[in-house]
Amino acid sequence: MYICSVDQMRSAEAIAAQRSSFLSLMENAGRALADEAARRMDVNGKKVLIFCGKGNNGGDGFAAAKYLSFLGADVTVVLMINTAPTGIAGQEFTSITSEKIRIIGAGELSSDFAPDVLIDAVFGTGFRGELPENVSVVLSAYSSCKALKIAADIPSGINADTGTASRGILVPDVTVTFGAVKTGMTLSPAKKLCGEIVMRSIGIEERDFESVGFVPRLYEDDIVSSVIPKRHEYSHKGSFGKLLIIGGSSTYSGAVKLSVKAALRSGAGLVRLASVPRVNDRVGASVDECTFTDLFVNDIGGISSASVELIEQCISGCTTVAFGGGLTFTEDSVILTREIISSAKKYDVPVIIDADGLNCLSQTGTDILSGCRAVLTPHPAELGRLVGADIATVLANRLELAAKLSKKTGAIVAAKGYPTYIVSPDGRVYASYTGNAGLSRGGSGDVLTGIIAGLIASAKGDRIFDCTAASVYLFGKAADITAEEISQNNMLPSDVTERLRF
Repeated sequence: MYICSVDQMRSAEAIAAQRSSFLSLMENAGRALADEAARRMDVNGKKVLIFCGKGNNGGDGFAAAKYLSFLGADVTVVLMINTAPTGIAGQEFTSITSEKIRIIGAGELSSDFAPDVLIDAVFGTGFRGELPENVSVVLSAYSSCKALKIAADIPSGINADTGTASRGILVPDVTVTFGAVKTGMTLSPAKKLCGEIVMRSIGIEERDFESVGFVPRLYEDDIVSSVIPKRHEYSHKGSFGKLLIIGGSSTYSGAVKLSVKAALRSGAGLVRLASVPRVNDRVGASVDECTFTDLFVNDIGGISSASVELIEQCISGCTTVAFGGGLTFTEDSVILTREIISSAKKYDVPVIIDADGLNCLSQTGTDILSGCRAVLTPHPAELGRLVGADIATVLANRLELAAKLSKKTGAIVAAKGYPTYIVSPDGRVYASYTGNAGLSRGGSGDVLTGIIAGLIASAKGDRIFDCTAASVYLFGKAADITAEEISQNNMLPSDVTERLRF
């Protein structure tokens, strides 16, 4: 299932219309609305009330009126505008004037009229701002009626990009959305104002969305099983990769510990931590399944750039490397970042870069990623530093900027937030809506890095994009389980690791 912005949806529709026509898409939308009503009740002889605007959403309503009339429904269309329908909506309106369909203005609607089915087709995905008062009065008056309430594509009054909602909207039982779920429908407050969301195809095909580029798919349960490596009877620890985690400092030892434990829980066959002795001792005291390499220490307790040769030796013997957690942002760290990426390219090892690794990358320049199989996991501030944008710009354009970064660097980008977007440079995008506000505490990103690294390691570096997307989704699922068992206020990132299930 795709999740589209308004502009992306318009582009996909235009491509699809080249094969048929916009009128054909509208006919299919009307049929989808009628079919949904008929699926939920026998509409023969039932009273159907359809509120229609003058644009394409109203055209969908006119088409639905025609098909419901064919099914034996007693249909009344209420024109909510003072001007005649235009364009293809006008063609649909003309087509129903000869049918047994009652057409009235909003002022002619009797206050005691009690429909069995109510369809909102006044404003569609192009709506912005507040509903006109005459429309909001009518729609809000019918919000509490006992009819089956259906919204055509999106409830009138909701911004399809931002999820903001006008006062006086009609909250439906079901929204029949066409071709793809609209971005705003997944955001608050709109996601609670759409009722059940049912997506129906109207002739816009997968290739149409792919032609638009960087249109997110919703990541769902049924995708996960195809990604997780199978454990066969003769499997051994070498069958599931050798992961090297680099990071930590005397001040930040917890970050790599969280990553190590998450990686072990995520299926990696062997996990090695390369850090300063103090960190290795702390982690080793409570994690028995990890091995360690002691690196040289700089004057603030972090990893010294004198460790470059040791790190390269470790990378030459591993199948996946992750770094950045607890690294600290120093001149040594910038040098290490450059050399780790160089070694990863030399030995063709996929590398997951997080936290201070990303901050160092913003200093080295992202061009050093060319030719590297990399995964970047920025939160909005880190994404802003990597693309040279302020936080407000990032929050308003997170997907676009993540896609820009992915295309420029050739890296997989997991842009953290709600939703988290997982972007591939070839235009593939997943959106994951799992997870909750209980993750808004230090250490959550370190757990995610460990899961991504562990799953990529166990898959032996194959299907990096799919493993990254699955990791984000499973991390959020585990967080949702944790919130149910403990509460969002009390849960810790380490609790989430213990609830990973796959």
